Amino acid sequence: MRSLNYIMLFIAAAAVFSCGEEKRGQKEALTPGKQTDASIVADSVIYDVVVKNPNIDDHWTEECLKPLDRLGLVDMVFEAIYREELIPYDYLSNRPLSVGDIEDLENDPEFSRKNVGKIQFTEEWYFDQVNLRMEKRVNSMSLGYEVFDMSGNLRGYKPAFMVKLN
Repeated sequence: MRSLNYIMLFIAAAAVFSCGEEKRGQKEALTPGKQTDASIVADSVIYDVVVKNPNIDDHWTEECLKPLDRLGLVDMVFEAIYREELIPYDYLSNRPLSVGDIEDLENDPEFSRKNVGKIQFTEEWYFDQVNLRMEKRVNSMSLGYEVFDMSGNLRGYKPAFMVKLN
C-alpha cells in the first residue's frame, strides 16, 4: 500500500509541476509531521484531472498525458481493493463498498477500466518558505469513467468510487 501512495503522489506532482533542476542543490523531501519549516497552505484541495484524452486531435493533452501509465494505475487500485488493502467508498454517500460491489461495477456493461478518464484528487499542500519548495499529500482519489450517448459521443464522467489513501 505504501508503494501505491508514492505512485499517487508522483502522478499528482507530475501533473502540476514541470521537469526542472533544483535551484539550490539537493533538498530533503517535505514530510508532514517532520520538523521542517513547511507550512500547510491548503488542508483540503479538491480538483479533477483528465487522465484519458477524450479528443484524439488534441495533441497538447496527448503530450501532457504521455508519461502517465493510466491503465497501470487503475489496475493497481483495483488489485489493492481486491486484496482488501484499500477500501472503496461510494462517491456520493461516503459509504464503504464491498469487494462484491466492485465486482458488480466491473460486470456493469457501462463500466470498463479502460474508460477511466478522470481522477478527482483530495490533497493537502505544504510550502517550505526557507527552501521555496512545495509538496502535496494525496489523501483520496475518486475514479471517474466515461459515459457515452447513443451516438457514441462522450457525454461526461460517472464516479466509480473513492479510495482514501491516508
